[in-house]
Amino acid sequence: MASSSSVTALLALLAALAEATLYKTTAPPMGWNSYNFYGCNPAEDIIKENAQGLVDLGLADLGYVYLTTDCGWMTSDRDSEGRLQWNTTLFPSGGGKALGDYLHGLGLKFGLYSGAGYYQCGSTDLPASLGYEEIDAETFADWGGDSLKYDNCYAVTPDTMVDYVSAEATSPDRHQKMATSLDSVDRDVAYFICQWGIGEDLEEWAPPIADTFRISNDIYTSWRNMWRITNQVVPFYRSTTVGAYPDMDMLIVGLGALSLQEEKFHFSMWAINKSPLGIGAPANEELTPTESFDILRNTEIIAINQDSLGKQARLIRRYTEEEWDIWAGELSGSRMVLGIANWKNNTQTVAVDLAAVNVSEASARDAWEAADLGVISGVQTYELAGHEMRILVLSDIVTASSSQVSAGYYSAANATLAGNTTDTACGSGECIPAGSKVSITGGNSSVTFASVTASTDGSKLIGVDYVNYELALDTSWGWGSNTLNMTVAVNRGAPKRWAFPISGGDWYESDRMFLEVGGFVAGVNQVVFAASGDASAPDLVGFEVFE
Repeated sequence: MASSSSVTALLALLAALAEATLYKTTAPPMGWNSYNFYGCNPAEDIIKENAQGLVDLGLADLGYVYLTTDCGWMTSDRDSEGRLQWNTTLFPSGGGKALGDYLHGLGLKFGLYSGAGYYQCGSTDLPASLGYEEIDAETFADWGGDSLKYDNCYAVTPDTMVDYVSAEATSPDRHQKMATSLDSVDRDVAYFICQWGIGEDLEEWAPPIADTFRISNDIYTSWRNMWRITNQVVPFYRSTTVGAYPDMDMLIVGLGALSLQEEKFHFSMWAINKSPLGIGAPANEELTPTESFDILRNTEIIAINQDSLGKQARLIRRYTEEEWDIWAGELSGSRMVLGIANWKNNTQTVAVDLAAVNVSEASARDAWEAADLGVISGVQTYELAGHEMRILVLSDIVTASSSQVSAGYYSAANATLAGNTTDTACGSGECIPAGSKVSITGGNSSVTFASVTASTDGSKLIGVDYVNYELALDTSWGWGSNTLNMTVAVNRGAPKRWAFPISGGDWYESDRMFLEVGGFVAGVNQVVFAASGDASAPDLVGFEVFE
């Protein structure tokens, strides 16, 4: 939840847009971007070859139509009227309208790139749009631009390319200024904000002004990006809707970094979370494997991403030590997407109780196998290959007739604190539902609940309300994961670890993660939440027991 000062700024921003008619797409944008393969070195032949490739490979017909020339397209000087200039050595036709006309002639959309700083990313002298928002918006429209990716480099000074923390770099003001400028031109231009998820309350200020908004630092060619970015997108279910989509960054399918199984996992996770689908590999069968194109052309996964409801999937269950998740999201036609994600390197068999997604029975279809599975019910067992994500679409759903009910809520403020723990009061609407939280910092720090009641022995479902805003920014290039680990031990049993994803837009916005925890007995129980090792745990608001 936003602080009072950021709420005031947000209200002012929204008031400025009260009369706006910002262009909004009706589904997550799909397309191709030059950056992942060509870096900041685009050229006319590269752009035209890939444009033709999108058409020839049938990708454009599937919806991949936004073709974006990323960083590096312009000269270091504006013209006498202050307009950006294409580098005609790289773009002999002159770029601009000529390139737009070429793309439009192929049935594609013309994607442009700039930034909300002094210079464009990856350069030390190529101008971005800070201070030139109005004329640049007019120029982009004159060229026939259909979208603008708007980056965040050199936000504060011409000397520092990346700033994750300063007030100027994290402020929405510069991005709002371009939104207003785009709204003033006589052309529909989809607005793709790329400020890397820094600062606070992105899910509040970005959706009203942008079609897509980057929620994380850059993706790069490594499997560990899947875990990092997935854990950062989790809380955006609150704001994702038609015309406002969380951007998990461009796809690395086809770049040789992932196995085919991992590429399918990657494509699946991006699709169910309603991320835009931007191809980063060359649209060229000599450079990109046919098998990767087959993944990108999977119409059933694309249909989930493009579903008319525009609702992001949610993390339903996480089994951290066993290394798998259950995800589910609402689809049009009273359907549901069910995602079963195996984070483990090896094959494992998992049991999925459909009651976890409030389903008694349903007709199921495997989206990757394009196979109807018939009616499923109860507990389903699946053998998942290492790094596989199974995607099922459920229809004809019969809702579970009974569900577990609350057996009591326990606020961390009423627990016994040990070690380096701090009880903090939160503001109105923060740290829901208790209004306070306990920070658990470092080893030997714990929060003990001595009188947790249960009516029966065995495992219980508990809903843990927590706060985690430990964003992986600088650490994203290494092993930053956007998670904080916490253990739970019942009646002095062995502690079990869970990895908690980002919970919201700041250190006071909580979320709830459901855990299945064993060791309860009928009567009174002791439950201990603790830091895992020497690292800090997420802040604990409290937990609810269900039976």
